[in-house]
Amino acid sequence: MKHAATILHTGLMILVALLLSGSALAGSELSSDAAALFQTAHPAHTMILFDQWGPTAAAVLYDGSTQVLCLAEERKGTWELVVSNPTALRQDTPVSSLLLDTDETLFWAYSTDGGISETYHAVRTDGQWRLAGMMSSENHGNGNISEYHLSYHEGRLQYSTCLCDENDNILSAYEYTPVPAAWLDEMIPLNIYDDSRFPKPNNTYTHSWLSNEATAMAAAELFPDDTFLGGCAGRNHLEFFLQKPNGDRVIVSCRFDEKDGWKITSSTPLPEGTTYGFENFSSSLVIGDLLVNIGPVDETTCGVTYIYNAVNTDYDQRMFSLGKNWITGDAPNGFDNCFGDHPWGDITVIDWKSLPHSLDEALSRMDTSDWAVVNNPNPADRLHLRVKAERDAQSLGKYYNGTPVRILQKKGAWVHVDVFGVTGWMMEEYLAFGSAGHTVEAAFPSRVAMEAKADHFVYAKPETGHPIANVKNTQQSLLVLAVVGDDWYHAWFPEENLTGYVLQSDWREGNG
Repeated sequence: MKHAATILHTGLMILVALLLSGSALAGSELSSDAAALFQTAHPAHTMILFDQWGPTAAAVLYDGSTQVLCLAEERKGTWELVVSNPTALRQDTPVSSLLLDTDETLFWAYSTDGGISETYHAVRTDGQWRLAGMMSSENHGNGNISEYHLSYHEGRLQYSTCLCDENDNILSAYEYTPVPAAWLDEMIPLNIYDDSRFPKPNNTYTHSWLSNEATAMAAAELFPDDTFLGGCAGRNHLEFFLQKPNGDRVIVSCRFDEKDGWKITSSTPLPEGTTYGFENFSSSLVIGDLLVNIGPVDETTCGVTYIYNAVNTDYDQRMFSLGKNWITGDAPNGFDNCFGDHPWGDITVIDWKSLPHSLDEALSRMDTSDWAVVNNPNPADRLHLRVKAERDAQSLGKYYNGTPVRILQKKGAWVHVDVFGVTGWMMEEYLAFGSAGHTVEAAFPSRVAMEAKADHFVYAKPETGHPIANVKNTQQSLLVLAVVGDDWYHAWFPEENLTGYVLQSDWREGNG
């Protein structure tokens, strides 16, 4: 099973190589009738690029100021002009190459001296030429290349990115939450397509890859009765700041599932005066003096993920990150997370007036009564999670100090616990309970991906089968919660809100 971005990257890079190798299949011939048709349509223009595949011909014509994209098709021995459109092309950069990959697939590209190239892709479906997507590539000068892929399919706009080394190996790849975009259907027929209106990836400093105009159109598609006030297209979800017909303002998180479609989580009404976005906090709710970010905290729940107090002068207290069951004053690296239940992990029930204004206030309001962490006297030792409350029962793994556990039941010297969805028994004497767990120094080893491995699968159980994720990022690191048997780690990716089992052979010790 290949990651979708890997497949897209491989196919497009072959086509880009063909495009950049010269002007549209060097030596290819263009039908004289097709050439005459193009020139008749634009007598003041010169044909600077052309290509032909069987009954389809394409050309770029230029008159010194305007580039025009033309397509013609041969039907029963007669050539007909089907596309003649200057707005289909950028006018600030010359088209550098043109390629008909088949008689129903067209590519054209732009390139600059700065090492940036853009390749567009159009296809003929149901008798009509339509834009299908684009790819942007940037050479960083150190051998690494960043790529940005945008495609439109089945009413959705899909965005993905990848970073490749000089040998074209993928170092990292991310596929973002798709965007509802049926509104594009009327914009992408190639005979009327306007390149200036296509929602290209936003490379400015912002938390959203999508323009505000396109984000508003996506919101209107999902929420036609609401007023769009702001929004963000992020990697893990879409969020929209909306005003309901009754005047209430809410923040809405949207995730997409191929089987079930759109999963929408809407917040309780936000306080009066709440706005969206402030300077470089472009995807934050502005609630009084607080800048508040929301996002997925597990597969089904959306909660507050970050709070910044704009007026607090104590740097150590003014900003903190949150998960469903943890809070930390640093980035969520797993070592400093304090575990417990708090009231800001679910936007569907949250009281926005209860938001904490400092890290200490947030920690003081955590309920740690159902929580503990592994606390061996010797930090180098590890604690068994056993299937039964018996010393000789099967071990489900040996867990490092700092591993958080939810307490399910106590039974004599044993505690029934849940460790990120895995249940078993641990000995009570090796656990620190409640807020005492906040002072335990975590001893998780860190591992980084093996560069030679094409895939880094994460599984729900310590067995190969159906992976729950593929971490396509050789710069990604994980924390080892436990060693399981001879081959597996129970792993935690704090910044990804992801836990599961990984093969030890896929990961190695880092450089520090």
